[in-house]
Amino acid sequence: MSHETMDIPQADILWDVALVPEAITRGKKQPDEIGVYIGTKAARQGLYYTQAARILGFVKPGKPGEPVELTPFGRAFATYNHVEQRATLRRMLLQREPTRSVVVAIRASEGLRRTEIASVLQDLAPLAQSTAIRRAATVAAWLCATGLARWEKSRLAYCGPTIPVQPSFPHQSAA
Repeated sequence: MSHETMDIPQADILWDVALVPEAITRGKKQPDEIGVYIGTKAARQGLYYTQAARILGFVKPGKPGEPVELTPFGRAFATYNHVEQRATLRRMLLQREPTRSVVVAIRASEGLRRTEIASVLQDLAPLAQSTAIRRAATVAAWLCATGLARWEKSRLAYCGPTIPVQPSFPHQSAA
């Protein structure tokens, strides 16, 4: 395990995560303000979406209570049109953890059940089983939202581009 639990996203709607850089460029500097900007999200949800934006590299790491700041990449992303954002999100999901490891595991199998995705996430970070199952749903939703994966017969199957993706850890499938 090389990651913390906060490195595994819990913001279910990827396109709302994509709104975080825009919210910040419009002066929303606290997670609760960001949550309201992206659409009736409670303060806690604003924190989840801001944290997800950090996972994707849009916002700088910071301490609780500090204003949220964009990275140079986040500032650029806020200026992209929808097509450019989708392409960028796809690339980021293939390059960044935890989605990268999930894609590697999916591609190495006939697809993964939600519990198997949870197992991949538990290999990355110290998540309780119930938390890992919930976060697996988030990761799967992100991959589906960008067209990198789809559900087939209760398994998440990869349907993205055929590019090499190197594993970052050895994974034993939990059949």
